[in-house]
Amino acid sequence: MPLRLPPLTPGITALSLLLAAPAIADITVVGRYKLVNGDTLTRASYYTTHRVRATLPNGYEIIYNQTADSIALVDHAQKRYWDGPRSEADSIAMKFRSGQMKALQANATPEQREKWTAIYSALGDSLQFGTTGRQRKIAGFGCTEWLLTAGPYLLQTHWVARALSKPDFSEEVEKVVLATITDPLGRGLMKLVLQARVTDGLTLGGTIRFKTLGRQGETSWEAIKVDASKIPPSAWAIPAGYQRWQPPAADSTR
Repeated sequence: MPLRLPPLTPGITALSLLLAAPAIADITVVGRYKLVNGDTLTRASYYTTHRVRATLPNGYEIIYNQTADSIALVDHAQKRYWDGPRSEADSIAMKFRSGQMKALQANATPEQREKWTAIYSALGDSLQFGTTGRQRKIAGFGCTEWLLTAGPYLLQTHWVARALSKPDFSEEVEKVVLATITDPLGRGLMKLVLQARVTDGLTLGGTIRFKTLGRQGETSWEAIKVDASKIPPSAWAIPAGYQRWQPPAADSTR
């Protein structure tokens, strides 16, 4: 029986589940990704008790250091990055996507804005979340399938390996993740994903299908290798040749 979650408080991805780090050992998860724009890639994610490096649905990487309370956001498409205190990271993420956001706001009609508000308000009432009972192995680990739906707008499956325990960093990085999403309804759907995260186990695969007023699409990923060897310091480094990005002082998207 699916668990009905409460409505959203005022305010797609396997992401919150990627941002959960194993509690005991260092773990490297090599996964194959299909991004929302159709690009495919193979990339490693890294998890420790105090750090995580994971891929977002738009291809960005996020590197979170709990001890330093800092975040790096890496934009591979433009070979740029920003790093600094977590308290500043959500505003930086908004500026990373500021051009898209301004274009969307300029082209949105009053009717579209009204629909965004109505759908966002109704999402929580249609939300269902629970395990399907299906089992399979991914990268050698037994996984259980979980399903999240929100009316016709969101369907997410994720496969959780309970043998890999973890603390949850989602709350610390939630604002940063949401700030990278341009579509207001898309942010609402991602908020649902973050609220419905599984607390026991590490996700080793999943799919998100979403539909908003402006677009629809799918993103997916699946682990192909899980390695418990100690993670080297180089795993947390920014790629060579990337430029640090600092927004102009006058650039404001809020």
